[in-house]
Amino acid sequence: MNLLELRKEIDRIDGELLSVLVERMKLIPKVAEYKKENNLPRYQPEREKEIIKVRKELAEELNLNPDLVEKIYKEIIEDAHRIEKEIMGE
Repeated sequence: MNLLELRKEIDRIDGELLSVLVERMKLIPKVAEYKKENNLPRYQPEREKEIIKVRKELAEELNLNPDLVEKIYKEIIEDAHRIEKEIMGE
C-alpha cells in the first residue's frame, strides 16, 4: 500500500469509529430518562471507575495503549454527563 491508500484506510476506519460513537451517545438520553423516572442519581462514580477499568484491561489484551483508552473514555463520559445534566435538569 502507498501512503494515499493507507490514509484512505485510516479515514474509513475513523468513519466507523465515529458511527459507533454515535450509537453509544444515542443511548445516553435513554439512560438519563431512566434515571430521572426511577429517581436514580445522575452521577455514579463506581460505574465510571468500572467502565474505565474494564476498557483499560481490554486495551491491554488488544495491545492498545491503556492510557490512551482511559483518556478517550474520560472524554466520552464527560460528554455523557453534559447530556444527562440537560435532560435531568441539573
